[in-house]
Amino acid sequence: MHPILLAVGSLHIYSYGFMVSVGFLLGIIVAYILARKTFQKPDIIFDLSIFAMIGGIVGARLFYVIFYFNELKSPIEAFMIWNGGLVFYGGVALGTISLLLASKIYKMSPLEILDVATPATFLGYAFGRIGCFLNGCCYGELASLPWAVKFPMLEGLRHPTQIYSSIIGFILFLVLVKLFYHRKFPGQIFSFGVFMYGGYRFFIEFLRTNPKVFLNITLAQWGSLFLVVLGVVLYFVYAIRNRN
Repeated sequence: MHPILLAVGSLHIYSYGFMVSVGFLLGIIVAYILARKTFQKPDIIFDLSIFAMIGGIVGARLFYVIFYFNELKSPIEAFMIWNGGLVFYGGVALGTISLLLASKIYKMSPLEILDVATPATFLGYAFGRIGCFLNGCCYGELASLPWAVKFPMLEGLRHPTQIYSSIIGFILFLVLVKLFYHRKFPGQIFSFGVFMYGGYRFFIEFLRTNPKVFLNITLAQWGSLFLVVLGVVLYFVYAIRNRN
């Protein structure tokens, strides 16, 4: 693992933060390209990205503090985003709310914004999971597969679930971009993205080491089931609304 990508004196560039930043910047570029197809002023995507970034970081850290509060040594560490971690669910939740707020401010269609943002989010997610692998977090259960990985401070070889997630993230990104250019109504890409992430995350959790909470599945899996149902409901709601 390489949690510190580069160290120059007292300056440390952390792998996780670097990969998240790369994913975010590439996501903005993708969102701009997609926005040129639907937005009258595609340059507005750079303003919207600020809303998404602030909401995403605050939400991801807030969820981490809520669910891993016992791991904080002092309350002040809640604000030290470089010390600890981020929860993707929280980032997406508050990031989406921030974009909905931005749609009101800029008087734009919220579904058009979310359709553009969804593929970009999956691209950023794929790079973020590479950062998880370099950081040595979000690892999987014990495994005897040829590609199993030895993580520092852990016994045995384990599933590199971060790499699995990254590969799936890139695949879903490509699928959603393809669908974007053939979409039939606003909100279709967003609802597909919600459904796809929920389905993928539910199954990948069986290979991760998160604790089971109810009916022998993890809290993330319960959240995933909710997203699967939500994605299906949103798809039909948007489709019927468009038909009417």
